[in-house]
Amino acid sequence: MRSTFVFLLASVAACAVQASSLPAEVVETLDQYRIVLYLEQEQLNAIPAWRPGEGDPPMPLSAAVARTLAWIGENDLLKDARIYELTYKPVHNFEAQNRWYYLVELRMTAGKRRFLAVLPDGEVIPAIEEPGR
Repeated sequence: MRSTFVFLLASVAACAVQASSLPAEVVETLDQYRIVLYLEQEQLNAIPAWRPGEGDPPMPLSAAVARTLAWIGENDLLKDARIYELTYKPVHNFEAQNRWYYLVELRMTAGKRRFLAVLPDGEVIPAIEEPGR
C-alpha cells in the first residue's frame, strides 16, 4: 500500500514537471484565420509588463518593423513579402500579467498571408495559421 502511494506521488510530480515545461499556446482569431503561437515560459517571463497609458511600450513600433524586415530578409521563401498590418496585442491568457507583443501580418505578391509575432526583445516567432472555425 505504501509503495503504491509513493508511486502515485512520484507520477503526479513527474506530470507536473512535464506540464510546466510545455510551451504556452497563444491563439488569435483574425478574419478567417486562427493564428497559433507557441511561447516557452522563459519567453513569456522575459516580456516586460506594460499597460496602455503608462509610458511607451517596451519595444517601439519602428524597432518591430525593423526586426520584421530583417527577418523577412533572412528567409528566401519570403523575399516578396511585405508588412501588411502590425498590431500591438496583449498575450492571450496572460492579459493579467500585462504582457504584450506585436502581431504582424505579411502579404506576398500572390496574395498569400503569413503571420508572426515580434516579442519586445526582438525575437521573431513564426505563427501557425489554421483555417478559422
